[in-house]
Amino acid sequence: MSDKLDALVGKESCPVCGTITQKGTGRCPECGTFHSGIHLEERPAPTPEERAISREIDPLDYSINPGSAIADEDFEGDESTVKSWSGGATDFSFVDDEPVKIQKIEIPKSEEIESD
Repeated sequence: MSDKLDALVGKESCPVCGTITQKGTGRCPECGTFHSGIHLEERPAPTPEERAISREIDPLDYSINPGSAIADEDFEGDESTVKSWSGGATDFSFVDDEPVKIQKIEIPKSEEIESD
């Protein structure tokens, strides 16, 4: 009769979720956490000429004003690399018909409690 724990030889558990995987796996298949440096590669920093040129950023692009227009974006490559997304239930529209009313509440004065 063999030992049932022999099935765990060459295995390791994820430190985050506890999933048992083959030893040496760089990323947990269940939770997706990287728990080793296997996936990292050493490479030199890009030269200033290779770095991306920053674009002018208009603060209105990030406005939550419902009257502001959505900025047009340019993408490198052809249109086949851009994917449309549909779904979700996030709605940021303003649906309140009446503004919030401020009520004035009278707060009673504090009472001093004396000890005997």
